[in-house]
Amino acid sequence: MSIYLGIDIGASTVKLGLLDLEKGVIGVRLDRPSYASEGPDATANVIQTATTELLQANDLHFNDLKAIGACCPTPIDASGMCVYPTNIDASWQGVNIAQKLSDALHLPALLLNDGDAAAYREYSVREAQNKASSCMAQFITGTGLGGALIINGKIWSAPAVSAELGHICIDSSENADLCGCGARGCAETRASLLGLRNMVKHRQAKGNVPEALQGEPMEVAKKLRRLGQMDEPLSDVMSIWQEYFTSLGIAARNVVNTVGCDLIVISGGAQEKEKTASEGAYERFKNDAISWIRQGIDHSFPHLKQTRVEWSIDTLPDSAAYGAAHYASVSSPQSKDTWV
Repeated sequence: MSIYLGIDIGASTVKLGLLDLEKGVIGVRLDRPSYASEGPDATANVIQTATTELLQANDLHFNDLKAIGACCPTPIDASGMCVYPTNIDASWQGVNIAQKLSDALHLPALLLNDGDAAAYREYSVREAQNKASSCMAQFITGTGLGGALIINGKIWSAPAVSAELGHICIDSSENADLCGCGARGCAETRASLLGLRNMVKHRQAKGNVPEALQGEPMEVAKKLRRLGQMDEPLSDVMSIWQEYFTSLGIAARNVVNTVGCDLIVISGGAQEKEKTASEGAYERFKNDAISWIRQGIDHSFPHLKQTRVEWSIDTLPDSAAYGAAHYASVSSPQSKDTWV
């Protein structure tokens, strides 16, 4: 058997799954509190115990595992070190998480950024369906805006932090919103939940917003997907979504002009269907979004119109763990004695 352990480490939850290269996903994924705020050692202890539980539930043993593919929501360097704890506790900064996992489970370990792991899962699904590209960029929409590049079947990386697509500058004005990275005008300040909050806040400051957009900006932002997927959405709501997706398109245009990718994939929260939305309203919302993204891309060289912009086709919930496991299977030595 060629079984790999996939681990998705978050600030509050750690998710574990098993991947067989021949049979695919094995059994069910296991969730546990990550205790990341108590430091990497606390999370490593959780993973050690949870791995035993996961193997027992699937009638497997540690010796059945080839290696670990893990990811977490921080910039990661090539050695598996957390460079900067953007979305996890400050105690993780400068810690080689790959080495900690390897030491805890006595297995080779590979660590990725969670956006890279999710994008690789998307790439592998597309490759199986003959829908992949030799140069794909993926934007992962959520509280922030993640990103990844898959080039010739490999996650594009550099010696330091790379492919932080959410931090492409789209607004250089003096009044540009401050991003969590410390800079101003990043794509994340518009194309994310935080970006929706910013846009609500600015509209409220100008006054005359409809009742649906009144209230604490973040709480309003959390309602905007539902409001945007109504059968007859308010024009103010759709104006915010147009700004959101056009901003995403401007960031995508910068990526296309930099690396020449011919496929842009959008995934994450912006793609999710509201329970109350009709199929027609949901399809209209998605089609409008792609159209607005295209506006951001197509206002450049004519050949950019050939770049595909598509929603994610990976339907596996919380697939970053499996993407990390799959990437570990194709990217690192198989010997448990030679791989950190």
